[in-house]
Amino acid sequence: MVANKPISFSDRQNMDNDILSNAILLKVKRLTAASGQMSLPCIPSMIDEYMDQFDRILKSLGQQFTQEEMTALRELVARKLAEGYNQSPHSRIIFKYEPPDPTQGLTSGLKLSVLTEILSVEQKYQRWLTSRQGPLFGSHADAKLMDVVKEFNPPSSAPILDVGAGVGRNTLALARRGHPVDAVELTPEFAQIIAKEAQENQLRVRVIQSNILNPSLQLPQKSYQLVLVSEVISHFRNNQDVRILLGRMCNAIKPGGLLLFNTFLTDPGYEPDNRARELSQVQWSYLITRSEFNSIMAGLPLEILSDESVYEYERSHLPSESWPPTGWFENWSQGRDVFPINNPPISLRWILCRVN
Repeated sequence: MVANKPISFSDRQNMDNDILSNAILLKVKRLTAASGQMSLPCIPSMIDEYMDQFDRILKSLGQQFTQEEMTALRELVARKLAEGYNQSPHSRIIFKYEPPDPTQGLTSGLKLSVLTEILSVEQKYQRWLTSRQGPLFGSHADAKLMDVVKEFNPPSSAPILDVGAGVGRNTLALARRGHPVDAVELTPEFAQIIAKEAQENQLRVRVIQSNILNPSLQLPQKSYQLVLVSEVISHFRNNQDVRILLGRMCNAIKPGGLLLFNTFLTDPGYEPDNRARELSQVQWSYLITRSEFNSIMAGLPLEILSDESVYEYERSHLPSESWPPTGWFENWSQGRDVFPINNPPISLRWILCRVN
């Protein structure tokens, strides 16, 4: 039988020091408060990356959640991401953490909450009016548009429909040229700006505040010499709505009239995954593959006259003092708001069609 070895004074002192040190650390942990939040775009296919970020935050604060707890958190995040994205691509998911009992600091764990902030296109544009300086969409009309309408003489006999007119940079330029213009605009504040400017300058402009896809919106049939749809399809969410829009425009244009629109198209051979598709909607850059575009156009009475890069055309034809139209236009029109690299596989294209 071996007798227990007596604990030396130095060993006992080390043990006591460890106990005391751990006690101090525990007390400091009780006195440490941690709270914060992360705000992320609602992109459902990014859930793995989001969960990794949340996990790193929790571990950096000394919090160890069980596998069951993390699974429940993932299910909640997935549900909130889907809810937010389905309501609006501009929704945000808010991940919050805070101590359940502030007096206990980090020793009582963290209370987690996951919320969504829903923001519509109209609300985002309303914020622009109070948060952005200078012309919201540029001070000059689209160069491609102004080149196309040169063939319409006299302008007074060539009525034009401007869909998604914004604050009127194209509408007002066309009206000053002498065209009768109908302007459809979704955001009420933008529509009011156009109406006020047109009234003050006695321009032939009729402003229609509405969503162009609203079934109750009645447009004159076979009445317009040209319909412009600039920087509108980039806000869309599915190809069916794009086809509905183009079909309605065909009905509104006179036989032989023109449809000018722009949309983000992918490079040949590029097939976007779900993350790219979802992010393109978040970034107002709704992308369409070339095969999807062909399916959208199939059966419509449209003959494509030209298919050109918006960035290249506008840069070459706008007055030098008007380039770039805005601080965001160059990156956005080249697809860099989705792919911040030198040669993104998407770009904004001008599509000019004749209605047969």
